[in-house]
Amino acid sequence: MKLLEKKTEEHQVHLRVEVDEADVRKAEDKAYQRLVNKIEVPGFRKGKTPRDILERRIGKEAIFDEAMEEYLPQACMSLVKENDIPVYSRPQVKIEQKTPLIFEAVIPLPPDVVLGDLSDIKMKPEPVDIKDEEVDKVIERLRKQCATWEDAGRPAQMFDMMVIDVASQAEEKPFINETASNYQLLPDMSYPAPGFVNQMVGAQPGDEKEFDLSLPETYSDKTLAGNTVHFKVKVNTVKQEKLPELDEAFAKMLSPEFKNIEAVRTTIKNDLTAREKERKRAVFEDKVVDALVEGSKIEFPPLLVEMEIDRMVRQYANRLRRSVKTDEEFKSIISMTNEEKLRESYKPRAAQQVKRSLVIAKLAEQESLTASDDEVKEQIEAFASAAGEKKDEQRQKLSTEESKEGLREWIISRKAVNLLVEKAQAE
Repeated sequence: MKLLEKKTEEHQVHLRVEVDEADVRKAEDKAYQRLVNKIEVPGFRKGKTPRDILERRIGKEAIFDEAMEEYLPQACMSLVKENDIPVYSRPQVKIEQKTPLIFEAVIPLPPDVVLGDLSDIKMKPEPVDIKDEEVDKVIERLRKQCATWEDAGRPAQMFDMMVIDVASQAEEKPFINETASNYQLLPDMSYPAPGFVNQMVGAQPGDEKEFDLSLPETYSDKTLAGNTVHFKVKVNTVKQEKLPELDEAFAKMLSPEFKNIEAVRTTIKNDLTAREKERKRAVFEDKVVDALVEGSKIEFPPLLVEMEIDRMVRQYANRLRRSVKTDEEFKSIISMTNEEKLRESYKPRAAQQVKRSLVIAKLAEQESLTASDDEVKEQIEAFASAAGEKKDEQRQKLSTEESKEGLREWIISRKAVNLLVEKAQAE
């Protein structure tokens, strides 16, 4: 290897390196040996496919890419050792050209962090005060969950439930045709067409209604957008919601342990208080850590921000995948995502998160905070227990050396944050 350029800026070492052709060939030979034992080619036993046949099947580029996947990280680490570079995290390597092979490496150096004076940080978390109105809202939701439906004995009103038969067509094409369909009258309901709810208000069992409604230009089916729909509706039943009374029977319905409605209110208030305390504690922690960031001097390689953005993008993709039902839907949405804009939007938050992590780590180092093996085991058990039926699977997953080391760092970070919070609240 020939070092063409070396420069240091913004806590990063930039290397530009030319690789000997002989080293590239050796790397490709090793890549061929790995691939030939993985890929089956008709007419040849696995591991016995000649190089030229394999290249025709998968392409020379595939062998080159396989070679570089192993060679470049190794070459980069060799350069780190030869040049005595104190690498802080995984270097970023990219190929500049293939013939001759020239690659660039960006190597993050250890950040410089000088903590501000902790005694300057003085603040208190916001008090938690759960109002009776908040408890009432939860109780109303529970009443609705336990509600029953009974014949209204009157014309339909908003929020009633109807059973209807619907026949309709849009410009002589079948639109919606259903029998014995449950339909609740809700003010913001736009299904099956805007205005349908209003047409149903005032209807009674046995009524037959016929009317026209227009579909909006933004209707999901573009072939029907803007069309007029002719509806024929027969009303079978009209039911009204009956909420349970706020009495002992309702309390027992929620849990046999509740003796009366006051016990329900007390439990709800305690739960809301605990959740709000946890939320405000998290907000307060962020404020305290941000205050330390503000008062500290922090210099770090920009590559750390890019790595944090990478993590955020992965989280976004994972959240999106969980929110959709099919791979096709996921691929459709992700293909419409402008990754460049997404990354740019994450940048300020990513930079702040890097700063937070660095000051917390520095505080832990300054205070000589540690996490014992027993503390790591206790945390594994806590996380495993929270996994319910999958606790054994979770315990096994967390018991690898890599996971335990990650938990150790997490425990130390939590200790550092707790220490900072205590000092901030001290008189």
